[in-house]
Amino acid sequence: MIRRSIQTGTKQFGMCVSDTQNSFADYGCMLQIRNVHFLPDGRSVVDTIGGKRFRVLKRGMKDGYCTADIEYLEDVKVENEDEIEGLRQLHDLVYSQACNWFQNLRDRFRSQILQHFGSMPRREENLQATPNGPAWCWWLLAVLPVDPRYQLSVLSMKSLKERLTKIQHILTYFSRD
Repeated sequence: MIRRSIQTGTKQFGMCVSDTQNSFADYGCMLQIRNVHFLPDGRSVVDTIGGKRFRVLKRGMKDGYCTADIEYLEDVKVENEDEIEGLRQLHDLVYSQACNWFQNLRDRFRSQILQHFGSMPRREENLQATPNGPAWCWWLLAVLPVDPRYQLSVLSMKSLKERLTKIQHILTYFSRD
């Protein structure tokens, strides 16, 4: 699968968490291959970065691995000025809460996260500039120690307000003494 995505030039593939009933979850994320190292035994070490979110429409199989027809997800844009201002306030509050949570981690955990995931992306001025919302939300979701099914529920959300509220609940849980 990795070789094929490199040879075709797309350098990307979809990833879903496993699901006991359907083999893989109904939602996932496209991964862009940044680097790959093929091992002599046929395995590979792949460095990727997440891209577009998707919903699975139809499952399939090709050359021994799972495939799917998908549709990409985009956040529903907020138009009302009052709603935009409320969203901005919630965003700033949750971003600040996320920064505090990260700074209060033990040094060892913080350095492991930085080494593996890099720094938390900065706050974006235009919250609705991208179809997936602010990058820092996805970085945080990747580093928070939560069950993949919980991550999946956030991944499937098309409302930035709902996603920020869910992240806020997670941070509140982890920040309590």
